[in-house]
Amino acid sequence: MNFEEFEKFLLSQECYDNHDVFIIDSNQCMHHITIDNFIEYQVEMAKHLFKEEVTIKVHQMERYFNYNYGTIHVFHSPKNGPTFPEHTDLTDVMIKCLDGVKTMEIEGKPLTLKPGEDVTIKTRTFHRALNYEKALMASHGIGDTETLKRLHQNN
Repeated sequence: MNFEEFEKFLLSQECYDNHDVFIIDSNQCMHHITIDNFIEYQVEMAKHLFKEEVTIKVHQMERYFNYNYGTIHVFHSPKNGPTFPEHTDLTDVMIKCLDGVKTMEIEGKPLTLKPGEDVTIKTRTFHRALNYEKALMASHGIGDTETLKRLHQNN
């Protein structure tokens, strides 16, 4: 998936119907997009893509990538875009750069990923994204079967 494919997908009926979409604002807060009208949703998402002021996060991307061994979230981050503060995860996470350049800080050390490159971050390892450049990345929750079960039960 590259920027163009992601943007087309984000604005699609499939994304609107089957995925949870969030924005991360400049205060590092995540907001769920809950718009009841598809056209209004498209306008809102197009505005965010055009302005490039927020990071867009899409959940349930394991459906898109046909991945059954954990969860996948895709992040579309503008250059110098907002991100989460340093944190840990309860499962191993593989971060894969899909397009652009993604810099990750893992235990205080920066690591730059180019398209196709990835890094695995072990459970409870401190890390954060640094959005120095525009990037599209996938975060794979490896073996996150509890989340997958919950998602399947809700659908």
